[in-house]
Amino acid sequence: MDTKNKIPGVSFVKRNIGTIIGLILLVIIVSISTPKFLTSSNILNLLKSNSVNAIISCGMLMAILMGEIDISVGSTVGLSGIIGAYMITNVGLPVVPTVFICLGVGALVGIVNGVAISYLKVPAFVATLATQSIGRGLTEIISGGVTIRVRNTGYTALGNQNVAGISVIIIYAAAVLIFTWFLLNRTRFGYYIYALGGNKLAAQYSGVNVKKYNMLPYVLIGLFCGLGGLIWSARLGSAAATLGSGFEMDAIAAVVIGGTSMSGGVGTVGGTFIGILIIGVITNGLNLMGINSFWQEVFKGIIILVAVIIDVVRKSKSKD
Repeated sequence: MDTKNKIPGVSFVKRNIGTIIGLILLVIIVSISTPKFLTSSNILNLLKSNSVNAIISCGMLMAILMGEIDISVGSTVGLSGIIGAYMITNVGLPVVPTVFICLGVGALVGIVNGVAISYLKVPAFVATLATQSIGRGLTEIISGGVTIRVRNTGYTALGNQNVAGISVIIIYAAAVLIFTWFLLNRTRFGYYIYALGGNKLAAQYSGVNVKKYNMLPYVLIGLFCGLGGLIWSARLGSAAATLGSGFEMDAIAAVVIGGTSMSGGVGTVGGTFIGILIIGVITNGLNLMGINSFWQEVFKGIIILVAVIIDVVRKSKSKD
């Protein structure tokens, strides 16, 4: 377990100096390349566009802190969003019960993942790969392969309202980031998450209910994805079977760039937030410069690879 992440006196800037410098350099490069980048409207749009990734990344952070992963997050977002749009448009369900159904769908996927991984000992990659496939299949079946349009203004307002000039989606993301920070840094639950990532066997010998605390984060991840699907479909006013496609890549990239070790036990919400901004700046900058969107996936893949290599090298040096 990384004790430095648990000591209040350790400076946030000191812990994340590398990624902060990387973000600043990236902002300078993009600003020089396109003057539209630093406009207030574009900055707000950048934050808004990456808010769902911030919510999902908080969940992915917990999985990776345990030394595991969840590649079903994108399909869970899509499934929740599709079901929300379907319930509002095709069933005529009111907004409030639809919200709870979306969150419940996400939580259910999280429970399935958690039970399979924690109690049935299915490797996290295999379990979440299976639920990813199931989720994608269900979104196709429910949508019938077509986009479901939402004309309920109460539902669409969930993703399109502004509070004091700030999109409500940004507020949702900020709330989830703060909640996750509090959970990981101020509760026994968070302490156990770090302990499981550091050494599960040692945590078990210390009296931690490993199965329980290995499962609960997956339920939270599912809830976050359910929220993400709800607000994303509300923002778009529609939901297609492709909703959430590739979101798992953005979440993994943000967490790893933010300094979280893929082997578990090391990572922070603050670092993840910087990773989210880096991914957002890259995507936004490439869009403003008119560069083909396919290159975004190339850059994200390269960044993930480099970040993991740096983590491996750092760990090997610490063992020497």
